[in-house]
Amino acid sequence: MIWLLHWESDNQMRHWPWATWALLLLNVGAFMLAPGGSPEQVEAWFLEYGLVPGDWRWYQFITSAFMHGDWLHLAGNMFFLWVFGDNVEDALGPAGFLLVYALGGLAGDLLFVHANPEMMIPSVGASGCLAAVAGAYGVLFFSRTIDLKVMVLVFPVYTLHVQALWVLLFFFAVDVFRTVQGQGVLEGSGGVNFVAHGAGFLFGLVVGSVAVSYGVMRRYESLANGSGWWGYVPARLVEEARLEQIRIMQRERARTQFLAERERR
Repeated sequence: MIWLLHWESDNQMRHWPWATWALLLLNVGAFMLAPGGSPEQVEAWFLEYGLVPGDWRWYQFITSAFMHGDWLHLAGNMFFLWVFGDNVEDALGPAGFLLVYALGGLAGDLLFVHANPEMMIPSVGASGCLAAVAGAYGVLFFSRTIDLKVMVLVFPVYTLHVQALWVLLFFFAVDVFRTVQGQGVLEGSGGVNFVAHGAGFLFGLVVGSVAVSYGVMRRYESLANGSGWWGYVPARLVEEARLEQIRIMQRERARTQFLAERERR
C-alpha cells in the first residue's frame, strides 16, 4: 500500500495550544466511552448521536463531531488536528481557533442536512471541523513548508517539500469541487462525507483570508505575544506594543540618568 503522510517541518509556536490538546483529549475520550455490545446496539448509538439528515435533532450537530467510526478514522482526524490546529490557535488564539473549528464543522453539517433531506445514514467525525482548520492554516501559513512523505506501508521512501496551501489543496480540492458541483448532495448511499470536507475547507479559506486582510499575520510576525483569548486578532496589540516599548525606553533612560548622577557624587 502506497500513501502520503503530511508532516509540518516548520512548527514554530508562541503559545501552548491548550484548546487543540483539549479537543484531542475530548475526541479520544468520546471514542473510548462509546458503547460496544451487539451490532444492533452500536447501530442504535450511531443513529441517536450521529447526524442523520432525514431525522436530525439539534444535539446531533454537536455529538456527531465527537464520534468516529473506528480507530483509523479517529487517528487520521486527530493527526490533522495535531499538525495544523496548534498553529491556527497560535495566530487566532484559543477563542478564534475554537470558533473556526466549531463553525466550520457546523457549516458543513448544515449544507449536508439541507442538500440530503432523505438520507438516513448517520454522518460522524470531526472531518468538517478539521477541514475548516486546514483551510484557515492554508491561508494563514501558506508559505510554510509541509513535508509530504511517500509511504510504502509504514516506511517513508521519499519526501516532497511543498508549500502548505498546495499540500492542503491536494487533500481537499476534490472534495471542494464535488461539493460545489453537486450543490452539497452526497452521491451514493454512504461513504466519506465529502460535503462536510468541502464546505468546511471553503469556510476556513474565507476565515483565513479575512484574518490576513485584517492584519493578523502582520501582527503575528512582528509582535512577540498576542492576547490571551484572541491571539493576534485585536488591532490594539500594535499600539499596546508601542506603548510598552516607550515605557521600557523611559525606564532605561531613568536608570541611566540615575547611574550617571551617582557617578558624579
